[in-house]
Amino acid sequence: MAGRRELNMRRRKRRILEAATKLISNGGVEACTMRELARKARLDVTTLYNYYGSKEEILEALRRSGARKLERRIGQLEETEPFDRIRAIVDLMLGVRESPPGLARPINQPGPRRRPGNGPIEGVARVHLEAELRQAAADGDLVPSVDIEQLALVMLGHAHVWLPLWARRVVDAEETAARVGYFVSLCLLAAATDAARPRLEQEMLESQSRLAALDAELEVAAG
Repeated sequence: MAGRRELNMRRRKRRILEAATKLISNGGVEACTMRELARKARLDVTTLYNYYGSKEEILEALRRSGARKLERRIGQLEETEPFDRIRAIVDLMLGVRESPPGLARPINQPGPRRRPGNGPIEGVARVHLEAELRQAAADGDLVPSVDIEQLALVMLGHAHVWLPLWARRVVDAEETAARVGYFVSLCLLAAATDAARPRLEQEMLESQSRLAALDAELEVAAG
């Protein structure tokens, strides 16, 4: 009996989040009123409030869902080298948060009780970045004095600057990915040993080239 009740609860929560995803993706957070959400999820409003007490609780549940998706996608990565995996993890984090854009933009908006970089998606990315940085250090590709936790935070900090700008439509997804990727390359190069620098310098030049091309396109569009 308890098992069936638990199953019904999970199904209702899934229905609520699926309905919230559709409402927010199509009409923004404003379209996701609790009354309309209850209607879409085929529940009465009182039952909905028993599961989620506010719209912010629903957004946080959607962030946790994104974190689980990111965890799965990181587990499917084919890259084996730590530096390649670091870039891939950052790209995946950006991709998870940008898809679908109608949902990801409100999720990335900082609120009065939510600071950038403090959510479940960032938590998953940070844990995996630290693991890959430790492996790079063990392989002799990072200088022994590097602070792994601080380096991971600095890398993610740049994403926390650009993602809210993307969420507010100040920049597009391509520019966000290019600028965050360039900064990640800078961080890795700054912490690399002499043996690892030649490859990273080449990748840095490629990242610079992509960013320069993007800046040229933006200048033409603005002119």
